[in-house]
Amino acid sequence: MKDFAQRPTILIVEDIDWIRSGMRKAVEGQGYRTIEATNDAEALDLAEQESIALILTEEELPTFNALMMRLSEHSSLSNVSVAIVNPDAADGARLGNAYLLADFADIRSLLAVLRH
Repeated sequence: MKDFAQRPTILIVEDIDWIRSGMRKAVEGQGYRTIEATNDAEALDLAEQESIALILTEEELPTFNALMMRLSEHSSLSNVSVAIVNPDAADGARLGNAYLLADFADIRSLLAVLRH
């Protein structure tokens, strides 16, 4: 397995501690490196400093719309894929660079996003 620092990095953006912790455990359990933010501003700061393979967030995040808008306007981050957890969504649906996941614990869907 790759050295921890060489593993693809997933940026988790979630304001609720226990949900963010669950996301981290699910992703790291599959061998990926994670970094975490609780809002759009923190997420953009981290994404500018790190090489991000994917941003994992959910539509209930209070700053979700701001995050998506700021990503689309940012020249070096506008092509970063985003996995959005939405329990009402059809798993794997795609909207531009965004993928909808019915449940963050469904790692197979998340890995499919990373392979694209």
